[in-house]
Amino acid sequence: MRNMLLLFVIIGSSLHGQRFPDRWVALNPLLDSSRRIEPGTLGWMHSLVGWGEFGGYLSGDREHAWIQRLVALIELVRIGERSSLAFASEIEFIANPENDIRFNPRAVFWQEGFLFTHRVGTSYWQLGYYHRCKHDVDNLDIGRQRSLIYGSIVGKYLFPIALAGFNGGVVARGDLYTIRLDDRTPPSDEQHIPNVERLLSTLGGSIHLRRRLADPLLDLYVNAWIGTNFYGSRPNSYLFADAVYMTRFQGGIAAGIAITGAAHFRIGISYEYLADTGINPLPEASPLLALTISVINPAAMW
Repeated sequence: MRNMLLLFVIIGSSLHGQRFPDRWVALNPLLDSSRRIEPGTLGWMHSLVGWGEFGGYLSGDREHAWIQRLVALIELVRIGERSSLAFASEIEFIANPENDIRFNPRAVFWQEGFLFTHRVGTSYWQLGYYHRCKHDVDNLDIGRQRSLIYGSIVGKYLFPIALAGFNGGVVARGDLYTIRLDDRTPPSDEQHIPNVERLLSTLGGSIHLRRRLADPLLDLYVNAWIGTNFYGSRPNSYLFADAVYMTRFQGGIAAGIAITGAAHFRIGISYEYLADTGINPLPEASPLLALTISVINPAAMW
């Protein structure tokens, strides 16, 4: 616990303003032991893993009918079995039902960056930088548009866990925002509503658990995440240079059945509350219930 608190102080009280497309998974290339790298030597392009998910919203708001997520992790360099540098790219696509086929592309959230991972005993430290942006899709005709940029320095502490027959991992994370943009058409900029340009940091965490139901193919999985967003009083200010003016909490939980092998084919249901969905010019909070199917490669992720 002391180490986790120290991480948050160093990174800067963390952050989590908009959607993080990887909020439901914990990427960790050092979990992949398919090819051993001798101590003190370098391994190049060690692994490539991915994750994909598609689903429909059972309840929420008018903008959410369909969800698609794609994640890819490319491990560029591994140093022995203790350190790794990887490139990650994630996308989250949202569609609403407002066209003839009830599948109207509405928003794309994009995230990409570099992630350094170091093993200490059975735990892992991660430090990286992610560039994130959100763009509307063909929405100028309705007169509502919102473009976002919210890049951040990211720090994480990951450790394995065994609980009541479940195995998996826990992640504590902190984000410190750097470049931020919140461009809205029509404009809306009120002190009492979330604005990405005032986003300072986020403290968050997640837990990822699996339990074998039947050998050799069937598992139960449970994932959950939380985050608290801290906003300042001025646009494009930084933590410790501006007082915290407003906080917003968000989180989610998901569970389902996984058919397992080299990859996991999962069918499940998720519920999350987003303090700012990031879609409309006037920020909206929304509880979202979704039914999803996904394929996850467990070689380098929880």
